[in-house]
Amino acid sequence: MSAALIVRSVAQTMIAVDSPLAAYRAAAEAHDVPAMLACMAPEVVLKSPITDRFAFSGHPQMRDLLEDVHAVIDDVRYVADAGDDRTRLLALEGRVGRQRLDEAMLVTLDDDGLITHMQLFIRPLPGLTAMAAALGPRVAGRHSRTRAFAVRAMIAPLAFMTRHGEGVGSRLAAP
Repeated sequence: MSAALIVRSVAQTMIAVDSPLAAYRAAAEAHDVPAMLACMAPEVVLKSPITDRFAFSGHPQMRDLLEDVHAVIDDVRYVADAGDDRTRLLALEGRVGRQRLDEAMLVTLDDDGLITHMQLFIRPLPGLTAMAAALGPRVAGRHSRTRAFAVRAMIAPLAFMTRHGEGVGSRLAAP
């Protein structure tokens, strides 16, 4: 995969980004899972932003995960791409329902420019918990409806507390 020159309008400023991930970013914004997988090495690994207990690896697991992700996250827009030929940091914005979220994705590339490793960081906390509440049951549901129900029961209270408590908590803690 060759590097491409991408011109993007960010905050009313034009920036040029030379990135081997141009095809991946375009596919992600278009919710095109097969095109996203084509940008990944067969042994790709994604570290979850929610847990350290497991990672997603290989095309079959990534296909399932990406289908679930695109079912719950909307308005994905990449706003930054920085790094070198082997390590990139992508920043994107999106939303889960009405909850906005920002994501930073640390990406490692092989000699052909294919993604071999992805590590995600999501903020603010209500965005992370909204994503976990929407995505967790879908991922667990691929095993069984009982697992999906259990995951939903564990995550839903946390998502509720962070969504409704952020306003009060941030006012109490603000400098």
